[in-house]
Amino acid sequence: MSPNKSNPLDWMNEDPFFKKKLSLKSLEEQWKLDPSQIDGYVEKIIKEATAATSSSFTNETSSLQFEHLDTHNYLITKIRIPSGIHPESIWAQINRTQIKLSGLGKDHNEIIPLPIPVNPDQSRGTYKQGSLQFRMPKMSAGKFRDIDIRYL
Repeated sequence: MSPNKSNPLDWMNEDPFFKKKLSLKSLEEQWKLDPSQIDGYVEKIIKEATAATSSSFTNETSSLQFEHLDTHNYLITKIRIPSGIHPESIWAQINRTQIKLSGLGKDHNEIIPLPIPVNPDQSRGTYKQGSLQFRMPKMSAGKFRDIDIRYL
């Protein structure tokens, strides 16, 4: 078997997750990197990866600004209410896949789609400093049930 003459770190030249060329040129440069360069690269990649979820605070389907936060057991949705709307005039309705807000102006309703199904019966809403927040428990996958097997 002949020895492999290629660089053992060639796999590092392309990031498999983001499908982009890494800024590392050769093995010698990889070992001479300043830790601040590595930190800068990691921060840049994290910003690129999270830009789609965190920077797009508005949604095409709604004129309101909102964001979803997915935790282990809950979906938390934060909605910014425009300054001209009195918070006590807002009426919210939730089903498994949407939040419907009424009272946002003359005959103006907004429907905000939810990324995952929630349990509307146990959902709670709070308003504080121009932000309406809903804490909604996720729908469980259900319990496993024993199934009788017929042997033929």
